[in-house]
Amino acid sequence: MIMLAYLIALSIALFAIGLAGIATDRHLVVIMLAVELIFAASMIALVSFFSYPGKASPGAVLMMFAIFTVAAAEIITVITFYVYMKRGGIDFDVTKLSKLKW
Repeated sequence: MIMLAYLIALSIALFAIGLAGIATDRHLVVIMLAVELIFAASMIALVSFFSYPGKASPGAVLMMFAIFTVAAAEIITVITFYVYMKRGGIDFDVTKLSKLKW
């Protein structure tokens, strides 16, 4: 069985990579991928904490499905932004999002 410390270290590493991706890049797709890494890190930490004493509790499973739902909603939002920005001829730099007008 994998020790809890290794799973938490993996979760912290993924969270740090995601945070660095958000802080350093201005490209919309890269930022959203970094947010997905943060979601994955939180899910790994959650499942490892709740399943450590034995088998997974129902609360951990429900929380995992909630995180998956938020991640799926984020992907739908990214695809929508991508389509509108591509049709509008706007660069994927998030500092230029003020040019999206109805």
